[in-house]
Amino acid sequence: MTTDFEDFKRALEYLALIEPDPDTCEDYDLAVAPYIERIEEAHAVIRAYGQYLAPSGLGLMQFQLYEVLFAQTDAGAASIMKTAVNTLWDGVGEWNK
Repeated sequence: MTTDFEDFKRALEYLALIEPDPDTCEDYDLAVAPYIERIEEAHAVIRAYGQYLAPSGLGLMQFQLYEVLFAQTDAGAASIMKTAVNTLWDGVGEWNK
């Protein structure tokens, strides 16, 4: 899969957008079930971008993540994005949770 920064950013934004509100969501799996295919696609894009960046080193991987995170105005969205990347990039190149 070929991916770029814009694809990476859109995938993270999508995950933050559809994340259920933990204060009102009683069944997480049920809440995300309608989106599972798109969630898996977003995960694939995020993983592929990490694999693309990995040969250039940890510094570039961190830079790309923080470029997305610093643009967020919602701390909750930034947290969801960071958690997704930490999970999906764990073990990719030098990335560790």
